[in-house]
Amino acid sequence: MRRSAVALVLALPLGGCITTQEMPLSPNTVRIDTNAGGWLFTGQTVPQTMRRAATLCLEGGYTHFTVTQPESAQGTVDTGAIASCYRGLCSASNTSAPVARAGATVSFWHPNDQVVKSGQAFDCQQMLARYSQ
Repeated sequence: MRRSAVALVLALPLGGCITTQEMPLSPNTVRIDTNAGGWLFTGQTVPQTMRRAATLCLEGGYTHFTVTQPESAQGTVDTGAIASCYRGLCSASNTSAPVARAGATVSFWHPNDQVVKSGQAFDCQQMLARYSQ
């Protein structure tokens, strides 16, 4: 029993997930927000956001995108307390898990748009290749 409690305490910060939400703002602009929890996923918020931006760009028939209002944050969240008892002595400890989020407003562009010609936009194919590794 004690081993399984210790394993649970050690596994809590490792487990987790990553989710991405999109909100269309105009025909060529979308807000992308990515949230992650657990050590395995918190480092993936920016790559996941960029992959999704590149994918949406290509799906919409565009070739490039720009990013405005980028946000990124990391921290921890309290996952509760774990109590353990051994030979009549009990103790409790708080546990926490890492969390992270990234978000940006992304606008999509065609090759002949001025923002692309000026070199101020990301190439969707290049970004997808870069962040899919």
